Amino acid sequence: MSITDVAKFGSGENASVLGEYLDCACSGIMACSTCQVVVDKKWFDIVGNPEEAEQDMLDLAYNPQECSRLGCQIVLDSTMNGLLLMLPKGSNNMMDNIPFDD
Repeated sequence: MSITDVAKFGSGENASVLGEYLDCACSGIMACSTCQVVVDKKWFDIVGNPEEAEQDMLDLAYNPQECSRLGCQIVLDSTMNGLLLMLPKGSNNMMDNIPFDD
């Protein structure tokens, strides 16, 4: 289960907060940056660095930080119990700029 999955399908207060603030515009296929989260520095080594493709999307994100990750790419496991995340104040939705035919 990813952070995005928790935001969409999780239960409880923290899942509700994630669901309210993370847009997840591309449904988790790493084609946008609306699920950007900032991992607390104490947790970043456990969560791990982004792969190159994820970093490319993070470069387009709203005010990316050194510890930014895409929520859809963080797969949760028992080592992440108590994980501390910060949410950016905004998002860049690249999906809004795709010229779809009517």
